[in-house]
Amino acid sequence: MKLNIAAILMLSVCSLTTVSAKAADKQATDTASNVTSTCTGAYPSYFQDPAFNKTGMWDNQVIINQAYSGWKGPIFSLSDAYSSAQQDNAAPWLEFNPFDKSLSETEKNTQAWKYLWAVMKYIQEGNIDKGDISKDWDLCNNKVRSWYHIPYQTYDPMSGREFIHGLTREAPVTMEIKGQGDLKTTMWAVGFYNPQAANSIGKVWTGAPSPVMPQQNFVFNEGSVIGKLLFTTATPNNYPFLENVPVWQANISASDFCECKNADGSACSFQQETEQCPRSVADVYLLQFDIAVRDSRSPVGWAYGTFVADGQFKAKEKNPWDRISPLGLMWGNDTPPATVGAAAFPQNPITGLKDSAVFQEVVGRLNEHTNAGHLGCNGRLNGPADNALSSCLSCHQTASVPDSTNNTPAIMYQFASYQQPGSGQCLTSPSALDLSIDQVYFKTFMCSASFVGPSNIVPVPKYAQGQKEWISTDFSLQLSISLTQWQEWQEDQDNLKKNIKVRVFEGTLPSR
Repeated sequence: MKLNIAAILMLSVCSLTTVSAKAADKQATDTASNVTSTCTGAYPSYFQDPAFNKTGMWDNQVIINQAYSGWKGPIFSLSDAYSSAQQDNAAPWLEFNPFDKSLSETEKNTQAWKYLWAVMKYIQEGNIDKGDISKDWDLCNNKVRSWYHIPYQTYDPMSGREFIHGLTREAPVTMEIKGQGDLKTTMWAVGFYNPQAANSIGKVWTGAPSPVMPQQNFVFNEGSVIGKLLFTTATPNNYPFLENVPVWQANISASDFCECKNADGSACSFQQETEQCPRSVADVYLLQFDIAVRDSRSPVGWAYGTFVADGQFKAKEKNPWDRISPLGLMWGNDTPPATVGAAAFPQNPITGLKDSAVFQEVVGRLNEHTNAGHLGCNGRLNGPADNALSSCLSCHQTASVPDSTNNTPAIMYQFASYQQPGSGQCLTSPSALDLSIDQVYFKTFMCSASFVGPSNIVPVPKYAQGQKEWISTDFSLQLSISLTQWQEWQEDQDNLKKNIKVRVFEGTLPSR
């Protein structure tokens, strides 16, 4: 694939050298394997982590998320020794190049399929095959390469990490099931980052209690890889393709997405949230597995992929974590012309999408009895846990450092507090405003670029340092969430000094 000089210059902006930072303390050594634990205890491992009782994080709350007496299952530990991550030279996905514009549609799909599985096998190495599914994806002592989590997914009571596997609650998803109608479900997820990604994260989360807040667009290292497991509260009785897939126990709130509500319409306090939305241990089923790779061959510098549960079709697969099938890989948003809405472009989404490879055989199989093979706007890539009016990149390119009001851009225009009624992205009968929204949300942004647009679509941030554009977290919504939750914690500490003890989450967390 040929790149013009401008493209090369843009990609060079998105490169980053590894910078050392102070390693966190409390590292333990696994003498049996001679592997140094990457779980340091520098940050809370999960919501209501008892190791952080003395900080006052959980004051005035019901304790709903700690291992109870007699609990014999796993207890999650945060892998957070980012600055000590040793660069990993393995990159098996580089053998394949689905981004080459000279490829035929068939060749592109073949390259994308092989690329996805190469990344998947790389992520699985050392993280699975422990002989017990419940013990897989324990990142502390991986003998092949180190993997890491993002900290501070822990302060918000509604979404904060549960104590068994470190899953966080994502947006509600209504599943359409033929013969059963609609089913309300909730997604619980956990993400992990390879050494190249961890070295980048270590510039922000150094092991010190407070992060180094980025003052300019954040950049992940080339070769950064991110994996994300997404589990559903739906069951094989609802979705037959969930048969034979990995099942975990997790400490979760109501499966139909509990929401705290006050009779007077006021916002719930943390105390009220823990009272109204208690948690209990329940089964969750693997529904989706997302991957992201920082790859300079991609026109945007990233490639995003999605696998979906396919347990019936792949029942004979020996590795239970392989009972999934690729839904697709994308590296752009196929931006529509200014006069055409994203819902109508391309005219034929099966053959017209140029910035992705979508595997229609998998889509069709999963849509036969459910909407589990659903994609994003007009066939753009998005999984069954995601919003059908968006796409993987459309959501992730909004990821930003929160401003002084602890807000970030809306992940979808429809989620914006300032939206005009009836307006939005990916609408079938778009108004002039809707067309402008599509031009922003389905623009193909470069890696580490600020999310920008007209102020009625993307409001100007209010940063203390005066920056007039959103500071990018390089497509990482989890990094954005971690900084938002940390700022909320700091604001509550300031409120305590003013004798304000009631805690209400006032920031905006990116929502799927």
